[in-house]
Amino acid sequence: MKTVDTKEIESHFRERHATLSALIDRDPQLAIKAARELTPDDVLNARNISALSAGILIDAGIAGNDIQAVEEGVALLQRLLDSDPNRGDLQYCLANGLAGKADLLSYSGPAWYCETADLRRQARNLYRFAGEGEAGSFIASQALTNLGNALIKAYRFVEAYDCYLSALKKDPSNGIALTGAAKILLRFANEGTGDRDVLLGVAARHLSTARDNPDRIRELAGERAYKQLSELLETEIIGGAPPDLSSGTDYQRFVAKYRLSLALTIEGLDLDMSRWDSLRIESITEPIQTEHGVPPIFAMFNVLKSDYLTARFLAYLALEGELIDSGKYSDTLDYALYGIRSSVLALSQRSCMDVLDKTAVAASEYLGLPGNPESIFFKTRWLLQSKRGEPLTWQSEVTNEIALGNTALIALAEVSYDIREGGFLQKKRSIRNTSTHRFTVMHDIDTIPSRKCLYIDHYGDVAFKDQLIETLQLTRAVLFYFVEMIKLRERRLTSDGLLRMPLIVPDHNWVRGEEEDP
Repeated sequence: MKTVDTKEIESHFRERHATLSALIDRDPQLAIKAARELTPDDVLNARNISALSAGILIDAGIAGNDIQAVEEGVALLQRLLDSDPNRGDLQYCLANGLAGKADLLSYSGPAWYCETADLRRQARNLYRFAGEGEAGSFIASQALTNLGNALIKAYRFVEAYDCYLSALKKDPSNGIALTGAAKILLRFANEGTGDRDVLLGVAARHLSTARDNPDRIRELAGERAYKQLSELLETEIIGGAPPDLSSGTDYQRFVAKYRLSLALTIEGLDLDMSRWDSLRIESITEPIQTEHGVPPIFAMFNVLKSDYLTARFLAYLALEGELIDSGKYSDTLDYALYGIRSSVLALSQRSCMDVLDKTAVAASEYLGLPGNPESIFFKTRWLLQSKRGEPLTWQSEVTNEIALGNTALIALAEVSYDIREGGFLQKKRSIRNTSTHRFTVMHDIDTIPSRKCLYIDHYGDVAFKDQLIETLQLTRAVLFYFVEMIKLRERRLTSDGLLRMPLIVPDHNWVRGEEEDP
């Protein structure tokens, strides 16, 4: 029997995969037929062939609009994962299959998001698994890119942009992530959302890097995808230099580095403004007979914003600032970290997740959703609880708003579904629950406690810090979607041509004499 090493298997697998992928571009149905006829050889055994066949069936099925082929590939991968559940490459391929299956189901309006919710949530979770796993930068970068693509389909542009940049950290030549990030920046620039010069400048740099690696795009997505992107790659974009942060404080550089500013831009930080976290609700339309006074939604968003800024500043202090700790602690002999710094990290994480629940309450007030404010939670606000075996359904008021074109509500609901059990954001909610109701202990070496206890959850210090930055980015994105949801609804409500009496809501700091200009 011939003995082959891992490198030879990988090389042979990639060669055959490349040949079949090229066939997909020419004739998806012929590629499906070839995938079904694959057999083991001297290098690739039955498991290798099953994995190769599954990937081609999925990719060709998606390209050829053949849901049966996609389902066949999904079934193959699920059998392979039964005996090897931690294979990042198989998780990645399965995610492609589940996402592709959802995309091939006919769009039926807002109900489509409910009908495909489980498929798409599982796909996003698998992409995240592969992106974090030990599969190597090649698969990890692709997985994070496809997670970004999946988020875009749910109108979650801010999170998608963060995913593309995470993918580029693992593979700077990833042309699909580069072009994906550039598309988002160009979209925001064309809508007038943010500093156009900065957005165009960053987009131009992404596209320049992608142009330098054309073969990488072909390798990742095939010739057909390269041709589809060629117009974008050939577009000459002129933008400015990145924001000059040389005069900024350490805190401002921290905010800019992790893209945590609460301003109407996805990139950049305007240091010319003394209050550069400038995201706000511009206007609210109410019937003439409404009770006198400023709409409560303004007060609510002020609190949401200040809570987020507080959580962000606490994170900065814990991660990069100086903290004075007067406490004396007992060592538990398990490399645990005790003190104010660890508690501030946990407090910042918890505060971010609290902002999400408050966002659901504010949306309930604005949209007139039913329910007791004390029992409203972000994860259950938008969709009705379904009985086992029954599909999800929208809250009726939410369905109506989405049907009228409010895509930001889709983004909010999709975030809430990923926070639930089985979603790729579920860990953030579980960390909040632990730090609120039990005990969170961080370690700088391992996470093995001196003695196990049901009431304590243990986390690696570095992993917890990474989670915190991501949670800050998520909370920022949710606040963007919330403001976008209001903007889209207000734009529709004011398009009827009726005469309106404006009520000016002044700047809070100007009213209190803290600034000269309103």
